Amino acid sequence: MLPRPFRRAVPAASSRRRQRGALAVEAAIALPILLGVGMIGADMQRIHSERIRVENAAGAMALNLAAQPKLTAGGVDALAELAMQGHTNMQQLIILNVLQSGRIAWALQRGGARALCEAPAAGGRYTGTLPEDRPDTGQSNVDNSTMSMIVVKACRDTTDISLWAGIPLPEVLETTGIFRATSRTITLDEALRAESIATGLAYSEP
Repeated sequence: MLPRPFRRAVPAASSRRRQRGALAVEAAIALPILLGVGMIGADMQRIHSERIRVENAAGAMALNLAAQPKLTAGGVDALAELAMQGHTNMQQLIILNVLQSGRIAWALQRGGARALCEAPAAGGRYTGTLPEDRPDTGQSNVDNSTMSMIVVKACRDTTDISLWAGIPLPEVLETTGIFRATSRTITLDEALRAESIATGLAYSEP
């Protein structure tokens, strides 16, 4: 009877060492990928949070001003501080009272930053899209608007936002909030009227 072929036994410890080595190599390859994905996710969350912050600033400011029949400089300052949530120095709010016809009744600005974005206005008229149909004025210069809206364009400088993964970020985040005012005419105190005239954005009769 012939002897069975000799088989060399592989020690179990050596097999386990090879398995651990393979796992270590796989972990070394996967770790940078996981770190990269994690940093990209964190950056996207940061950008999303800042966009939401800007949208909230525009919406909150427009909503609160639209509910007021009369505004004072102190009241507008306080509302702006609340709306910008402690990021005043990096933001600009362009505030317009726009009649249904598109005429800008008055215009104000708040925030520590300037010239972040252009006002949506030309020749005393709002250049954006309004959620209300414009009245039929015919051949008359009389404004037949029956209501007005508060338009707030909020802009945020992004130079202070540091991102880990180097995702491209626009220099300025901007959004617009529009709310229908409870009164067709929202009156301003003397300081705000002077400020509105100084902006040069409001409509003036020819």
